[in-house]
Amino acid sequence: MVGTYGEISCFQLKNGSWQARARFCDVDGVVRQYRKNGETKNKARANLKAFFVEHTGTFGDGALAPDDTVQNLLDLWFQKMEQADGGPSTETLGYYRSHVRWILDSDKTDQPLGAYQLRHVRPVIIQAALDSSGVSADMRKRIRSVLVRAFDMAIFHEAINGNPATAVPSVPVPRHKKKAVPVEDLDAVRLAIREWANADKRNGPKSVDLPDIVEMLVATGMRIGELLALRWSDIELAAPPQRRDDEGWFPWLMVNGQITSKGKRVDYGKTDAAIRPIALPDWAAALLRRRKVAQTPNDLDAVFITRNGTWHYPTNIQGRLRHIRLLDDYADLTVLQGVTPHSFRRTVATQIDEIYDAEAAMNQLGHTSKTVTERHYINRKLVVPDYRSATERLAPGSETNGGPAVGL
Repeated sequence: MVGTYGEISCFQLKNGSWQARARFCDVDGVVRQYRKNGETKNKARANLKAFFVEHTGTFGDGALAPDDTVQNLLDLWFQKMEQADGGPSTETLGYYRSHVRWILDSDKTDQPLGAYQLRHVRPVIIQAALDSSGVSADMRKRIRSVLVRAFDMAIFHEAINGNPATAVPSVPVPRHKKKAVPVEDLDAVRLAIREWANADKRNGPKSVDLPDIVEMLVATGMRIGELLALRWSDIELAAPPQRRDDEGWFPWLMVNGQITSKGKRVDYGKTDAAIRPIALPDWAAALLRRRKVAQTPNDLDAVFITRNGTWHYPTNIQGRLRHIRLLDDYADLTVLQGVTPHSFRRTVATQIDEIYDAEAAMNQLGHTSKTVTERHYINRKLVVPDYRSATERLAPGSETNGGPAVGL
């Protein structure tokens, strides 16, 4: 094909330098061999690729070539994403990197993809890497999504002509409606968590923060990383002087950061809508006031802080809830099974939707799309709409009442 070159071969010359050679298809359609020298094998190769960039009928823009590997491609893609304005957050890119390791590393898949040259990658090769990784359907779907975007970039740089990842069949993920904790069962869940946290049902030190963390999840619908990043300076529990006579004032907090999976606080959220104010119910404001009085001030100004003076890890909170679910002591508490920090987020969304609407729930949760809120967070009750005033008018006349029996 015009503008492409074949495999680059490297040879060491008698004088100790190296020569790189490759056949190149010029714009006139004629395939010619070109060669460039360098002090080392890598320099000779780089000199030849640089020549192709400058040469009439150049291959692409030199950023990627057909003989670059999938690992090269992903390294460049992540670099571009880190530099892109409005691109994925550092936290999200960290997740993407951990995802693709499952198909790049030989210790994670029997068919590692990283060493394949772009020219040789076929859909079946990607499929084999995904299948032998042994990860869940959801994880395979995420990996495929990253590969599609990375190979699109390879097309842009004219390293390949088609995207092999798009031809890999999309991964069907079982759709299980995630459940909210029903309002009538909330107190039973709260009691079990508080009982465990106070060490009545376990050995070891008390986990005094967990019950209050759960209460604040119920009160706000915040993401667990957002809640753990909360600082006292983000909360207004008393009316400022200029609003002390304002009957419309109420306690509130500002979501303006999150804790990453590595325990670091960052001043951005999962989405553009994540930075948002949330009104506090009176019972949650009272909890925070009690907590502030009892808590020793800390350098982080954190509302929830570990005994070591650091931010709580979201995964640690998730792990504690999982541990409670697995205890024999709570095996009969069916509603506790499957409870995660996100379960309380769905409870809040469902309640707001019932009293207000889905858009209000979207705003509370910090979503950018009402569709996401409705599809994944709101569990609506079955309501049978009564439109009988219209359909009753379609009843048969008296002269047809002797017609066929119902159901025939």
